[in-house]
Amino acid sequence: MNVAIYSRKSKFTGKGESIENQVQMCKDYLLNQNRNNETYEFLIYEDEGFSGGNTNRPEFQRLMKDVALKKFDMLICYRLDRISRNVADFSSTLETLQRYNVDFVSIREQFDTSSPMGRAMIYIASVFAQLERETIAERVKDNMLELSKSGRWLGGTPPLGYKSSPVTYYDENMTEHSMAKLSTDEEELELVKLIYSKYLELKSLSALEAYLLQNYYKTRTGSNFRKSSLKSILTNPVYAKSSEEIFDYLSSQGMTLCGEPDNIHGFLTYNKLKTVYSKDGNHGREFRDTSDWIVAVSKHNGIIESEDWLKVQKMYSVNSDKFTVSARSHNALLTGILKCAKCGSAMRILHGPVSKKTGTKLYYYACTLKKDSKGSRCDNQNGKVDMIDPIVINAIKDLGKNKEDFINDLIEKTNKRKKTLIKSSLENNLDSLIKQKKTQIDNLLNKLSLNPDLEDFIIPKIKEIKEELNNLNNNLNTSNNKIEEINMDELSLSFIKCLLEKCSIIDTLTHDEIKELIRGLTENITWNGTTGDLNINFIGSKSDKKK
Repeated sequence: MNVAIYSRKSKFTGKGESIENQVQMCKDYLLNQNRNNETYEFLIYEDEGFSGGNTNRPEFQRLMKDVALKKFDMLICYRLDRISRNVADFSSTLETLQRYNVDFVSIREQFDTSSPMGRAMIYIASVFAQLERETIAERVKDNMLELSKSGRWLGGTPPLGYKSSPVTYYDENMTEHSMAKLSTDEEELELVKLIYSKYLELKSLSALEAYLLQNYYKTRTGSNFRKSSLKSILTNPVYAKSSEEIFDYLSSQGMTLCGEPDNIHGFLTYNKLKTVYSKDGNHGREFRDTSDWIVAVSKHNGIIESEDWLKVQKMYSVNSDKFTVSARSHNALLTGILKCAKCGSAMRILHGPVSKKTGTKLYYYACTLKKDSKGSRCDNQNGKVDMIDPIVINAIKDLGKNKEDFINDLIEKTNKRKKTLIKSSLENNLDSLIKQKKTQIDNLLNKLSLNPDLEDFIIPKIKEIKEELNNLNNNLNTSNNKIEEINMDELSLSFIKCLLEKCSIIDTLTHDEIKELIRGLTENITWNGTTGDLNINFIGSKSDKKK
């Protein structure tokens, strides 16, 4: 019987319920419980340094893929919360295991899904595991909020203009502690000052964005400044010199204020965001209500005068009130899909005039970088929606007519990749070479134990062989990853076949169904307005250029 063993630990450590201990306990349990003298083949999956709060763990994801590939008949773990502390995630995992007839055993709780009572008890235990997780999280949050009232930097990504620096200090008992503090990055702070002064001058977020694009100013990560990042900078009190006026303003927004304003130090804001988990285990961050925010006078110096910061807030508030989001008036198929062939930016919808010939409103795909930079960063010509969308639809129809050739081409390319990889593996014979190197190391260590005087000769040789062994292991991992990719490609062929079946009935599909069909069958679509080329790159590197 093939048995998968999954182990997880949040921190890298060899103590207590270590990864190795969990695996060994699972093996011992299964061998001791074996009454039918079954022979077991163990597949080991280990995630060390990952929380059980969600299932976004590399080895766990590989485990779930192998469930679908039916690589094993049973999954065993040391404890339920090794799988997940989240009830929804755990239930979803259990449903997947049941769908593929994979038994689940947890040795700590003595649960086994082969019986109805075992399944019921597992659900109950997972509820208590989540309760424990949420209780711990609540205690940590309470402690962090108390610390925030002191104005300390509690970690995370520092705002533009500042760096997080470690600080060591001693308490009254001379016990050493460590903490983080904000230190300045003068070059970035000059950019922040420019952003504030230009916004006060231009009085528009769009104009500020265009100015920064035209002058090639970049964010810390090398990206272009966008309205969302500029808004975050302009509304962040971290840059303001604390004053009574700012206290009154922030208090009027419902925030909790801590500390004494001194017209020198800036502010730090805490408890602004919360983590929200989706059904598929992914998570994102969203803003809490401002009544939950805590703003404290910090230990770093502010750089924007109080009156200027308040002017910016008033100006931004007025401008945001004027801005209204219009209802979606055009369902262009390629929004979020079509890219600019010249700069690689997304193409978005641009409203045009009403056509004199047809009396209908015209819409265009326009390069976002061109529009935001007022044409200084890209000069790609716009493309008519009513011209581009039908071309793509017809290309999808043609793909459906030749679906057999398309699938055969994908299968041929997949098989060719697999043959090349197998041939390469045979030629390199990585497993044999790895065993050989390990034997060489063992032999050298034996010689060293018998004759310590050879240390100066043997130790460098061992280091040399170890480096060769690491390279071989890396090559083997790369080879295994490529094989895994090919296996996933083969699994996705059935999904592609389903999409191709829909190509012939594309005219009967809804707008959203057509859009998903295009997303599923294309790698990317680009528009070059200068040459009039619409390049459609289908999955499998099949390209179709239209004029």
